[in-house]
Amino acid sequence: MITLEEAQKRVLAPLAALPGEEVPLEECLGRVLAEPLVAVRSQPPKDNSAMDGYALSYGDVENLPAAGKLFPVIETIPAGGWSDRSLQRGEAVRIMTGAPLPPGEDLLVVIRERTDESDPLQVRVFPSKTEPGENIRRCGEDVEEGHVCLPSGRPLQPAHLGLAASQGFTTLRCVRRPVVGILSTGDEVQLPGSDLAPGHIYCGNSYALGGLVREAGGIPRFLGIARDNVESLTEHLSKLAEVDVLLTIGGVSLGDYDLVKDVADQLGGDQSFWKVAMRPGKPNAYGRIGDTPWWGLPGNPVSSFISFLQYVRPALRKLVGCEQLFLPTIEGVLEHELRSRPGFLFLYRGVVRWDESERHWSVRTTGPQGSGIMSSLSAANCLISVPESETDLVAGTRLKIQLLPMLGPGQGEVGLR
Repeated sequence: MITLEEAQKRVLAPLAALPGEEVPLEECLGRVLAEPLVAVRSQPPKDNSAMDGYALSYGDVENLPAAGKLFPVIETIPAGGWSDRSLQRGEAVRIMTGAPLPPGEDLLVVIRERTDESDPLQVRVFPSKTEPGENIRRCGEDVEEGHVCLPSGRPLQPAHLGLAASQGFTTLRCVRRPVVGILSTGDEVQLPGSDLAPGHIYCGNSYALGGLVREAGGIPRFLGIARDNVESLTEHLSKLAEVDVLLTIGGVSLGDYDLVKDVADQLGGDQSFWKVAMRPGKPNAYGRIGDTPWWGLPGNPVSSFISFLQYVRPALRKLVGCEQLFLPTIEGVLEHELRSRPGFLFLYRGVVRWDESERHWSVRTTGPQGSGIMSSLSAANCLISVPESETDLVAGTRLKIQLLPMLGPGQGEVGLR
């Protein structure tokens, strides 16, 4: 039996990001760039006006009389317009937001609210506190040509897509998403939608893992249900050409019908570990069948879910090119007593919240922590990490908290309910 840290090292060490592929920009949300994106143009491409107003020389408005001063309006430049006429001292150019500035020395833009525009041929500019270059967006102040405008290694967000589009890109080279085969096992397992036979269960694990695969950046492919016999398992485990990664659910413990490890060995499997000093999720097979990474996840739903977060999610994020592999962590203060067992890292399902009065994160468990109690996980927004050496924890104990991935309206990649 090995530690969680050792198991994670064995999982991640041989993995590298998958090759890149061209992806239409509108499909790039959440994808990871295969290489940094270099700006092909400065943004803005030329000094432009940040406001609707009048371009003038700073020296003309630096010390205006109280009644203001009249300036002839020599032209109007709309957004998308252009002027090659140099603006001289004593002249003004009517200019709209986003319009490129005319040539000229020491220019600034005076907003329309500080002027009298009653005469279309001239404008009266009133005194106000101004600075050189006021209301001007400088060429390249957003992005300079030749500079990296989007780094690789982070999932693309809506603002990133807007920045790429402003550079004229219609596709981005992103790391290919791994296809993850999900194979449920067991004579008692049925698909939802069928009439449930006595003693049988629906394969909820497959759907939970499918959602986790998508959140981690992969593409789930459901491979059905293998029954508890060598023939059925061999048939299903022979479909590895369809997937980059294989997840099997159940059949990796010590029961009479736990045959997954044996069949994997018969197919040329190379098993790296089987048991991990972690609860829930002690029985966990990992290795390769041929060239395909394979995880034999436990059949208990909570054990399967938490095991995925500790091993499979980091692996998938490495395959898609992410820099941040693991769940984000914070320190939380335990709200109540908690008993644990020595010798195992325990990951309790919990709810973490910000305690405004105490100015810290406060955390409690979601209730009963059995590895078959999926409702305790659906109510959680974090995992409370209790080290192997801890047994009786008192209220007020500070512990590391893993934040669970949560997606939905108004939430980022990882959030708190």
